[in-house]
Amino acid sequence: MRALNKKVMTLACATCLTVGMGAVASADTVDLGYGMYGSTSPAVKAVEVMYVPTDAKLRNNEQSQMLLAANKEVVNAFNANLKWYSSVPVNPIKGEVLDGFSYYQLQGTNEQGHHTGYLFVIDYAKSGLDQTISMDKMVLEKGSEADKARFKNSLSKHVDAYSKDIAQQRLASLPGATVEGAKLAKAVKAINDSIPSHINDTFDKLLAADKKTSARDKEAISTFTGFMAKQLSVDATHVAYKPVQTRYGTAVTGDVRGAVGFDGFRNSFALIGYAIPADKGLSVQFLYSDDSSYDYWTNELNHMYQTQSLKGGK
Repeated sequence: MRALNKKVMTLACATCLTVGMGAVASADTVDLGYGMYGSTSPAVKAVEVMYVPTDAKLRNNEQSQMLLAANKEVVNAFNANLKWYSSVPVNPIKGEVLDGFSYYQLQGTNEQGHHTGYLFVIDYAKSGLDQTISMDKMVLEKGSEADKARFKNSLSKHVDAYSKDIAQQRLASLPGATVEGAKLAKAVKAINDSIPSHINDTFDKLLAADKKTSARDKEAISTFTGFMAKQLSVDATHVAYKPVQTRYGTAVTGDVRGAVGFDGFRNSFALIGYAIPADKGLSVQFLYSDDSSYDYWTNELNHMYQTQSLKGGK
């Protein structure tokens, strides 16, 4: 009898261990960069679509080439638009702006149905952040009054270089804000009013730099782009941000809920973001989903990050 009881106890322990391991195994891991990893809840499946780790020792040759190309594109795009950055000349950015990036598809199901989200992670290198702070300082010192107004809340007013401790302190002091109703509607109207001109100006600059396309074709493209731009609109019903405490330290989280419209069609969306300071840079994550899945993914990210609200400052 004693031998039987021992066998039953052993079987029971083995069963519990197997079930426990199965539950852990069903949770997936996502890389947030700089040694930070998040685990989904057991009900959520994460599929890696693109992945370039911040640790160079973990990258293969393909990932290293992807990061090199991405940094080149970012640096070239930013420097090409420096003349719109401020009214005074600033030193162009060089070197590495990104330390890594990743893209995951998340899927989960509850009583409301099936939910799909897309998690984007971008890890900004300290070197790139330091160069941006230096640019902001120059603009604040020598720029126009309009420039100074745009950069009045810049971190460069308080620091000469990026550091995790200072970034966390600044984020913890954020008062947080929520914008809804008439105030948000006014801001959205201003955005929609400016969309056609922004799109047209961008395409006109691209066409002006194109030496191969004929003048006739350029005119046709410009006319078509102008028509399409007028059909595009955006809407927002809720915009908010606040400082939070996470398992990775002090951070800021924010969300935008709204829709994109085109020629009478409307596609609702929700965007939930986190910015988390690290010693070597800043990790920024965005989860994009349909607006109907907003509550589901908010709860999932709160679980992943172990999010707790902070009072914030003024």
